[in-house]
Amino acid sequence: MAIPGTPSKIFISSVQRELASERRSVKSFWRDWLTDEVLAGYHLNDRQMGAIAYLKTHRSITNSTYQSEFTASKRTASRDLDEMMAKGIVEKVGTTGKGVHYRIGKGATKGPKGP
Repeated sequence: MAIPGTPSKIFISSVQRELASERRSVKSFWRDWLTDEVLAGYHLNDRQMGAIAYLKTHRSITNSTYQSEFTASKRTASRDLDEMMAKGIVEKVGTTGKGVHYRIGKGATKGPKGP
């Protein structure tokens, strides 16, 4: 519904500008659940620990970046990333190919409840 006396396109563009400025002023907060104590319980290798540090700074990593950053073969990089995915530390974004990357997961997978 248009406002009387105001062309619809002008009104919509002014609302879009206002929303854009609001988005810039909103800051997002990220809770780092991967503390040293938590990471010690996962028994990760040095490459995987380096990947966690890399992810905390860069927010995502690809298999090829993992290979070059940590001097690993493609197979080793895939195995390390798969292991971290299985533990719930990272999550895969995409299915296969060049667009696939990994980011820190939302939290560890929960195990079965106690007895």
